[in-house]
Amino acid sequence: MPCLALSAPSSMPRLPGEDCDPRDRRGRCHPLGCILLAALCAVVAGARCLEAIGQWAANAPQPTLARLHARTTSPALGLRQAPSPATIRRVLTALDPAVLLGLSAVEHTAVLIVDGKSLRGSATPESGPAHLLAAMTAEGSTAAQVRVGDKTSEIAALGDLLGGLDTAGCVVSADALHTQTATAEYLAGRGADYLLTVKANQPTLFRQAKKLPWAQAPVLDRGRERAHGREEVRTAKVLTVAGIAFPYAAQVVRIHRWVRIIATGRARRTYAYLVTSLSAERAAAEELARLVRGHWRIEVRHEALRYRTGVKDPCRPAVAAAG
Repeated sequence: MPCLALSAPSSMPRLPGEDCDPRDRRGRCHPLGCILLAALCAVVAGARCLEAIGQWAANAPQPTLARLHARTTSPALGLRQAPSPATIRRVLTALDPAVLLGLSAVEHTAVLIVDGKSLRGSATPESGPAHLLAAMTAEGSTAAQVRVGDKTSEIAALGDLLGGLDTAGCVVSADALHTQTATAEYLAGRGADYLLTVKANQPTLFRQAKKLPWAQAPVLDRGRERAHGREEVRTAKVLTVAGIAFPYAAQVVRIHRWVRIIATGRARRTYAYLVTSLSAERAAAEELARLVRGHWRIEVRHEALRYRTGVKDPCRPAVAAAG
């Protein structure tokens, strides 16, 4: 893998202290910050697995190693030594994931999009693929991420995911799996609002949402896109509700999607229903439609990232045992 020399940055990234280092203090040859910076640079250069990260570090030129604050082996000559691939692997697999998330900590955000995906290529003979649950900002940054235990579910992991985030005043958007009474109560208790997809896993709520007087409701938002070989028209209707069978529900959204494949002319239409605790005074139809589009866009991006892992790289993702 080609290794580009680093230009001098205006300031070094804020790195975790040595107290976060999972290694025993005795025998540490390379500082934790150097190992993390080497891994970060390798990923930016295209590395997608631990083996490729180790190769990048081994090929790093001396000026790059100096910028990484690598270990000095010859002070007189100014020679530095990169962390070995084995050291990088040992540190990254033992490091608490929360430490890595802290490097890109996101300040309080107005929207959090919860999405879960299985990590491609991570299955072992003893267990299935690692399943990750992430909270993403509207811009696509990862605010938090946890691994879902083999014997638990995304629903149970949601509290761990959001527990370390300031969710007061935030809108949490999630798919139908999280459309649960307990989830709505939990978010309200944290001072957050929700925008949740409604499907048949909540049969009473789904039936109520479908039976609302949509024919009398005006179209409040409309969008059209033509890209990737297809044409799509979306319309949104919103109704204020009272007495619906879900805690804190204030409005229900119906998104109608008409999609035509340009090459074949084949078209299909779908309806999506969502429930939100945001009142009409706090979120108009245009804002709710924007939140829905943002959620779908992040889901597609998140899926692409998970799918690319290991597709063009023979390395197997390294995962720790789930708790």
